[in-house]
Amino acid sequence: MDEHIVLQTDLSFEDVERISKAKTIAVDCEMGGLNPHRDQLYLVQIADSEHKVNLMRSNHWPQAENLKRILSDENIVKVFHFAIMDCAFLNINLSIKVRNPYCTKIASKLARTYSDSHSLKNLLDDLLGQTMDKKSQTSFWGRQKLSQEQLQYAINDTYYLIEIKHELETILEEKGMLATGITYSDLNLHCQQFIPTLVHLWLNGWDFGKEMPESLFGR
Repeated sequence: MDEHIVLQTDLSFEDVERISKAKTIAVDCEMGGLNPHRDQLYLVQIADSEHKVNLMRSNHWPQAENLKRILSDENIVKVFHFAIMDCAFLNINLSIKVRNPYCTKIASKLARTYSDSHSLKNLLDDLLGQTMDKKSQTSFWGRQKLSQEQLQYAINDTYYLIEIKHELETILEEKGMLATGITYSDLNLHCQQFIPTLVHLWLNGWDFGKEMPESLFGR
């Protein structure tokens, strides 16, 4: 890992130009908890298919105009691992609707019915043969100087997401048609398109959160 990682307050105009051409990006957030109405958004990570990663930290997220522009761009697919949670925090903190989100956890639950484990760590091991150190996951992301372990963890959370998406979609394509007359690929597409609605439901008080860990859309 580069020992001189730059923490940006926003994407540069050069970043926007590069990311806009990428069409598919990986996005992840580090927060102070799991309640977007209470807990702070500390870090936003974006990676493109060439593994160029931008790490952003701000005390004034609404001023991150370039980040907001990218996340609101309908023409760019944003790949998350748990999209509902991250999109909720981005909605509250940046006052935007994340457009064209994609959740690898949802895709995994449709594709990998042979497994009951759909964590990012498990997907990396199963699909790409990569290992992931998750010990920094529950560390405090609000400290003034983040450790190298935290920064590496933040980078790793986006580094392979686009490849995981491709692997899951290959499985879905190969699984073909369900008995009800819809393909696995089309079912996945419909579920992904429903993510923004689920974000609005959750943020506006529909309490399906307690059921989410065991549901298709859960953690």
